[in-house]
Amino acid sequence: MTLREAPSLPAFAPATRTSLTDAVAEQLAVAIVERELGPGERLPAERDLARQLTVSRIVVREALGRLAQRGLVDVRPGVGTFVAPLRRSSVGDPLRLYLRRQRVGHAEVFEVRRALEPAIAAAACRCASETQLAGLADNLERTFDLVTAIERGDDAVEAYAWTDLEFHRLLAAASANPLFEVLLDPLIDRLLAGRRAAEPLPDAARRAALGHRAVLEAVRGRDPERAAQRMIEHLREVEGC
Repeated sequence: MTLREAPSLPAFAPATRTSLTDAVAEQLAVAIVERELGPGERLPAERDLARQLTVSRIVVREALGRLAQRGLVDVRPGVGTFVAPLRRSSVGDPLRLYLRRQRVGHAEVFEVRRALEPAIAAAACRCASETQLAGLADNLERTFDLVTAIERGDDAVEAYAWTDLEFHRLLAAASANPLFEVLLDPLIDRLLAGRRAAEPLPDAARRAALGHRAVLEAVRGRDPERAAQRMIEHLREVEGC
C-alpha cells in the first residue's frame, strides 16, 4: 500500500480540559472529520502533534489509542498513524453494548421496531434492486424449509432464528439508506438471544414466515403503503411470540 504524505492539519488550540487525553482525542477527531481525511491518509508524527497541541507525546499517544478504539485511526508502530476506514461496527457496537448493559427488554425493542421497520419496507419498494429482491426471495424459501423442519421435530431452532432475522437485515440493506442498517442491526442482535432461548412453536414460526411473504410481495409490487402496512401487521403478529 502506498503511504500518503501527512496532510497539513489546522492549528490547534492548547488543551485546557481536566483530561488532556480526552481533549486531544476530541480535537484530533474533529480535525479528521472537518478536513474529510480519507482512509489511509497519514496523520502528523506524535512529536509534531505534541508540539502543536502543547502537550507531551505520552498524552498524544494515549489520545491516538482512544481514537483507535473508536475505529477512527489505525496506529502502526514504527510506521505512523493513519485514518481508518469507517466500519459500521464502530457505530453499532456501542449501541449493542448499551442495550445489553441497560437490559433493554423485548417490549422496548419492538416499540422502536414498529417506528423503524415500516419505513424500511416502504423505502425498499423504491430502492430494492432485482438482485436484492432475489436475495429476499431466497431467504424466504429457506425460512419456509426451516419451518417445515421445526414442524416435523428437527433441531432447526438456531438456523431458523438466524434466517428469520436475516430477512429484516436484507430488507434494510435494500432500502438504500445506511442509517436503517446501522440502527436495525443492534436491535436484531438483541432479539437473537431471546429467539435462541425460546423454542419456537411451529404455528408461530409459520405465521412469521407468512408475514415475511406478505411484506416481500408488497415490496416486489413497489407499493410503499402496502409494504409498510404489511410490516406493521407482521410485527404485531410476532411481538408476543
